[in-house]
Amino acid sequence: MRSVRLAAAVAFGICALTACADGESRPAESSTDSTKNRSAAPPSSYASSSSTSSLGSNEKQIADLPEEAKAQTKEGATAFTEWYLDQVGESLKTADSATVRAYSSGCAFCDEIADTVDQFAEDGIAADKNPYSLTVDSATSRTDAGYRVEVSLHISEYRKVASDGSKGPTVNPSSITMVTDARWDGEGWQVHEVVRTE
Repeated sequence: MRSVRLAAAVAFGICALTACADGESRPAESSTDSTKNRSAAPPSSYASSSSTSSLGSNEKQIADLPEEAKAQTKEGATAFTEWYLDQVGESLKTADSATVRAYSSGCAFCDEIADTVDQFAEDGIAADKNPYSLTVDSATSRTDAGYRVEVSLHISEYRKVASDGSKGPTVNPSSITMVTDARWDGEGWQVHEVVRTE
């Protein structure tokens, strides 16, 4: 059961992404561009908080946003999206959902991944590494001060590991293409949607 849960999450919620892709709501393209620079920090409601984890850490930690991901520009949106998706993979390794939650808003996929990561912590399991690597293929401005960012995600071979050090079966590598809806929400970027395209 745990192995199935981990496989589903590390495979980047393919079922959830497919469900989103079949629906009518997709990150749409537009022609607006914003070039205002601002510093970004996670919303205050997401300050580091305590949680119980079977992996030995009781503190949830929000990762530091890199400088290049703080600009309210196309480059900032691209850097933010790349960083955020890497943090999703990192959350599976650390069994800590704080960063995934802090930088998403109304994103069903993000919430599902975060819930799965919380279950990992409760069960005392995690991925043996961050299996994600990705390439940003394009970024198109939207009318809502955001960007539609298309990404090729590569998921390398990995194994689940329990708190006692025992390892589960190897999960095969895979690749998917997706688009994300990154929007500027006053103080910084937030992911609002993730949709698998192929």
